[in-house]
Amino acid sequence: MYVVRTVSKYHSSRLVYLLQTWIPLVHEDVYFVSDIYPPNITRTHVILTETTCGPSSHSVRSLCCQTTHDFILYRRYESQYDWFCHFDDDQYVHTDNLREYLSKLNFNYPYYIGRNSWNISFKRRKKSHSGRFWFATLGAGVCLSKRTLHMLEPYTRTVSQFIDGCQREYYPDDIYLAFLLKNYLNISLTKNFRFHSHLERPLFNDKQEFINTFDQQITFGFRLPQEVSQYLPNLFSKDIDPLRMRTLHCLLYAQLKDCQKRIQNYVFNTVE
Repeated sequence: MYVVRTVSKYHSSRLVYLLQTWIPLVHEDVYFVSDIYPPNITRTHVILTETTCGPSSHSVRSLCCQTTHDFILYRRYESQYDWFCHFDDDQYVHTDNLREYLSKLNFNYPYYIGRNSWNISFKRRKKSHSGRFWFATLGAGVCLSKRTLHMLEPYTRTVSQFIDGCQREYYPDDIYLAFLLKNYLNISLTKNFRFHSHLERPLFNDKQEFINTFDQQITFGFRLPQEVSQYLPNLFSKDIDPLRMRTLHCLLYAQLKDCQKRIQNYVFNTVE
């Protein structure tokens, strides 16, 4: 189950590129958390947040409120899915690599999978449950097994329950989720460095590393056109592919007819 969090102000500037690239490959298993219905999306695949959460922001309450809807949405369809993965609307997901990776793991084991947000573990300053723990940034993608989701259910049963916990600890959603998992359920982060958020630039800064490894990655983070690596080719005009997400999609799925033509045109037009 792929759950994409978005808001209406990003439907045309971010979400549209996901809908043109990786989402069609797995569209029957993609669901959305949004303030209003995204255009041309089956309504049963959307859970709305505006009434419950109010205007979207990066406040602790808003982030935690939106994330709670991930779990509500999962429970509606849990009989169909062994894995749940959260993504933001500025992420490209290599679904083939994700499926292959998860297929090697046992969903009956309590997995919490993602990329650690910091290079050091998070130090809790309160006396209760003192110590350190790792947390994964939701912006790189986070996957939870069916077993983990069942164990989390008592803590995510209602919207207010999760929000109250976030506000009590004063942790944003990704840190509070990791705190719950580690300190209440004894589930530690399984780090996967093939998950990438928009906060991480090295992959796009090192041209040779990208060429050697891009087809092995699971997620990529895109944010602003001016931050996109300039060595990615322009297989599309900038007005329809400002983030070059469609270009990346074609590099990964070069067998697609349109992509074949664009890659051939690019190669022949750049040969001296």
